[in-house]
Amino acid sequence: MTSIRTILIVGGCALSLTACDFLIARDRDEPAPVETQEPEIAPAEEATLVPDQPDGPVMVASTATIDWDAARADLAATPSEQRETSFQVESGGTAPPVPVLLPTGIVVPQGAESGIRFQPMSDGYFAAYPGIDYDIVVNGTNEVIGVDTANAQDDTPVLTYTPTMSGAQVSFSRYGADYLVEFECKSIKGGEADCITEQEALDVTNKLVIAGTR
Repeated sequence: MTSIRTILIVGGCALSLTACDFLIARDRDEPAPVETQEPEIAPAEEATLVPDQPDGPVMVASTATIDWDAARADLAATPSEQRETSFQVESGGTAPPVPVLLPTGIVVPQGAESGIRFQPMSDGYFAAYPGIDYDIVVNGTNEVIGVDTANAQDDTPVLTYTPTMSGAQVSFSRYGADYLVEFECKSIKGGEADCITEQEALDVTNKLVIAGTR
């Protein structure tokens, strides 16, 4: 009985050793696992921000260079009766920073003379004239938009007529300054301001005379 147990134990150990040898041999025969290397990802380049470019030229406000020599020459050549106004325009260093152009031959309603106003401004001036069918306001400024028109003296400046909700306006440049003549209707009928025609507005503007300069 003891011999049989001994044989079984020895046999079991032999089988166990054989199995261990088989597993060791199998492990040696199997290839080692291949390490997979993750691909290196290059850091993203920082985007370069390009500022938006304007579609057209940038219009910049600037102070115009006034052709005072031309203005003084025109003032000297203008007869005194044509320069007669309802108020005194300062001259020299106290004059407005642009040559003063004012309308002539304006019919002011009786009793409305006190409504005539002239006001120097830091960049120019404005003058207001009450009328029968419309009021006239003349503005002059040395604040210009775009190209400086210094020394661009023109005996016949280009007049630009524009109808408005309250009447009309005419703009032009002279001596390097910009001028605007506004016509404000006293009454508007049918939603339309038709108190003055284009030709009438241009005629009033063409009759502006120089009344003051530095």
